[in-house]
Amino acid sequence: MKEASLSLSDIAKAAGVSTTTAHRALAGKGRISRATRRRVSKVAERLGYRPNLIARSLRARRTATLGVVVDALDSSFYAHVVEGIDDVAQAQEYAVLLACSHGVPERERRLLELLLAKRVDGLIVQPAGTTENAAYYTALLEQAVPVAFADRYLPGVHADSVCTDNVLGGYLAGRHLAQLGRRAIVLVAPSAREGATTSLRERMQGFARALEDQGVPAARVLGTDLPADLSRQERARRAVHAHLASNKTADGLFAVQDGLAVGALQALREAGAKVPGAVSVVGFDDEDLCAYTHPPLTTIHQPMREIGATAARLVLRRLQEGYAGLPSQRIGLEPHLVVRQSCGGGSDGHRRTERDA
Repeated sequence: MKEASLSLSDIAKAAGVSTTTAHRALAGKGRISRATRRRVSKVAERLGYRPNLIARSLRARRTATLGVVVDALDSSFYAHVVEGIDDVAQAQEYAVLLACSHGVPERERRLLELLLAKRVDGLIVQPAGTTENAAYYTALLEQAVPVAFADRYLPGVHADSVCTDNVLGGYLAGRHLAQLGRRAIVLVAPSAREGATTSLRERMQGFARALEDQGVPAARVLGTDLPADLSRQERARRAVHAHLASNKTADGLFAVQDGLAVGALQALREAGAKVPGAVSVVGFDDEDLCAYTHPPLTTIHQPMREIGATAARLVLRRLQEGYAGLPSQRIGLEPHLVVRQSCGGGSDGHRRTERDA
């Protein structure tokens, strides 16, 4: 029997059961004996039967697919967020379609339209930092399209969102440097486009608040005058080099992303500045590379997989419980400080400080 002509009734006939029993056995539903379930499954496998998902989706008016748009895939941060989404999606028998916007609002909008044209059931988005697409998202919500923002949100757009508490994370970084006795502190900033996102703005706000509370002078911000097309590592490397070359001092450094911290460490190493002896360095994210930089990087850990998993749960909740009557949720996950050798931590690189500010 050719695979293309196989139907559920063919499987039922070959297994000696009714079509309803065959359906329940393959779907794992209903009260069916283990022996019957096993027999039907073996027949389906032997004959090469695959359910007609297109027909099923037309009947249910759903495709069991989530559309995901993230900024990029150039770090383990994005990989772990997407893994969290996929874990939850697979557990609910959903597939994931993934695309990258590179933080460009027009591209983000075009990708979302493409995903919607492919009939995804819901959207998980790491939105671009500007408010250019705010009206677009509001229109989607008015059309009852399930949307959840991950890692950042758009002010004024009442979509579900899940982020790390970035203000707290920035505060923990600033307080740690201050408590180490650092007073000439610099902050390595992202590009203007990335810096406009709520996540990075809030990190900088929390950091500034911590220095003020600790009686430390405000940090000098580095890197804002550099070209936007530089990689994070090169942006930080050039910014720190320029700062040191102008005979300005720095005994503490906070990079609002780990990629920036890696570039800063390279610049300090090239300039002969001892880390952590002369300069203590703190990053943000706790990407996989942090334990293997030279020296291992002290950083703010955010629960990357849980960001993705929570965003997926928010969208699936909308799909399962219906859109009407569910208020939007903004969920903040707790960060914590991981002290490694760039701030004088132990050689194991995994000592954690208190989490509360």
